[in-house]
Amino acid sequence: MAIVSLTSIPPRFAALGSTLESLLAQRPAPEAVLLCLPRGYRRFPGPVTPPKLPEGVRLVWSDVDHGPALKLLPALRAVPDPASEIAICDDDWLYGPGWLSALKAARRPGVAVAGSTWEVRRLKRQGGSVVQGFAGVLLRAGMFDAQVLCPPPEAWAVDDIWISGQLARRGVGIVEAPAARAAITPRDSPGALQGARVDGRSRAAANAACTELLYDWYGIWPPLDRA
Repeated sequence: MAIVSLTSIPPRFAALGSTLESLLAQRPAPEAVLLCLPRGYRRFPGPVTPPKLPEGVRLVWSDVDHGPALKLLPALRAVPDPASEIAICDDDWLYGPGWLSALKAARRPGVAVAGSTWEVRRLKRQGGSVVQGFAGVLLRAGMFDAQVLCPPPEAWAVDDIWISGQLARRGVGIVEAPAARAAITPRDSPGALQGARVDGRSRAAANAACTELLYDWYGIWPPLDRA
């Protein structure tokens, strides 16, 4: 059985229940559904009042707002068994009842499963794929070490790149599960980061900054012109 984990932001709290209910309705059912929230939001000042949660959803607090990476990081702390499976997803999609089973059907030993990916060649890099959290990613906790828990400022808005880079540096491959992508439906996404500027960076600039940092730190995803 897998634990499903996600995060959310205040503009989406009112409609979050439908996404949470869709996760609880997976067949077979997940072991648990975790909603991971920071005690204070970087982009949304003021006290945090969590939404009403359906029975079966567990609230996990984080003392630090790591942005969208909160879909994974508190779950890794809450699930210490390295063999535990964690499926991460987004808060602005509805997940059909076969979504989780589609991710599981694509499992292979030592490999992460993503409903959707894109190649780092899009960023003029070589070396691998980037998972897209909205379609779901199925992982084992032991695929990461402690470094994933401390994303730098460059990674704040681009959690997919940070998570994928941590998998790459650990030698964990990624396979796609198109059936999982086909099982989901988008909802409205107020407060989306896609068009926002964070620390003065556009999404494209944030992608470039994070991939360059991963290359500097770990030697992964070198520029194409250094092939």
